[in-house]
Amino acid sequence: MRLRPSVIHPTKLIRALSSRRWRFLGLDVGDRTVGLALSDDGNMMSSPLTTIYRKVERPEYEIRQHGNPIGANRRPLQNRHDREVSKELEDIIVKYRVGALIVGLPLMVDGKSTPQAVKTTRFVEKLQKNSTISKVPWYWHNEVYSTSFARDALIEKGIKSLSKQKKVIDAMAASRILQSFLTQYGNENVNKLD
Repeated sequence: MRLRPSVIHPTKLIRALSSRRWRFLGLDVGDRTVGLALSDDGNMMSSPLTTIYRKVERPEYEIRQHGNPIGANRRPLQNRHDREVSKELEDIIVKYRVGALIVGLPLMVDGKSTPQAVKTTRFVEKLQKNSTISKVPWYWHNEVYSTSFARDALIEKGIKSLSKQKKVIDAMAASRILQSFLTQYGNENVNKLD
């Protein structure tokens, strides 16, 4: 299946969704997690929502001891089934009246694809097989440095502990991706299409 984003111009979609009080959902897809951010009712601002875990600790293993420098206090990870992740995302789409998905695509500064961009594309292909999610329009949006900027913002807020950053950084990166999309195509550009 070849992925094709929505053909509706983003500015027109923002206007249409805003008039119906539907929202945008931003996704920052990583190997272990998917950070989610949600726009406000007017589709002008984004805020971090939550993180969906693609990999979880395996409960059948003992927690590693402190003497182990790699992965201390953690169990080995296992992949969650794509249907579980898809179902969790579907529930969020329905609960928050999401009208479109904005997926961060990690490109290099020169616009070339990265290995993570290939993984992100594969993940979205799997999502498109879900009947509900496949009906929601979606767009790629360049996410260069979104996680780095999110980390810098957390440090500025005084959250320097990596363990505390891990809990919110993916959702903050998704919020940055979504806000960038809304700013680029949002209300200030509506008059250009009339």
